[in-house]
Amino acid sequence: MEEYLRYMKTLRFQMNDAEDQAAKVSVEEQMQLTTTQTLENDLNSAISETKRLLEEQMKNSKGQVCLLILEKLRKIASLESDSSSLTLTKQAIEQVNLRENDFKPELREMDIKRLEEEFNALLSDKAGETEYLKTLQDQIVKLKGISHVVKCACGVEYKVELDICA
Repeated sequence: MEEYLRYMKTLRFQMNDAEDQAAKVSVEEQMQLTTTQTLENDLNSAISETKRLLEEQMKNSKGQVCLLILEKLRKIASLESDSSSLTLTKQAIEQVNLRENDFKPELREMDIKRLEEEFNALLSDKAGETEYLKTLQDQIVKLKGISHVVKCACGVEYKVELDICA
């Protein structure tokens, strides 16, 4: 029986050891499970933050690309406007050169100062002609205002006026 008691005592120690070992394993498993859950949560949080940052970077990049496109479009429009202006200027210069060829050779050989003098003389002549025409018109108005009553030998009176069609 003693042997039986010793055997039971040994069995109890072994059971207590097994229970202690099972408790330690259970605590260790719980700690590992908690650590695993914490790591999974951290990983999910990091993934979520990474996605958010990537989306934010994409929005910023899209905004910058749009600004660059707008700047390039403005520059293109400005260059097209400049090109159009240059084309018009070139056409005007070509027309001036073509008109220059229409002038008599003597005029093309004259210097600018002499041409300006000639131009002013022509303007002066035109002003003189205009003044002369005005004087003529004033004289016509005066003549239109003249009227006489003439008595015929038969006794009938006639009114004589000047009627000029303008």
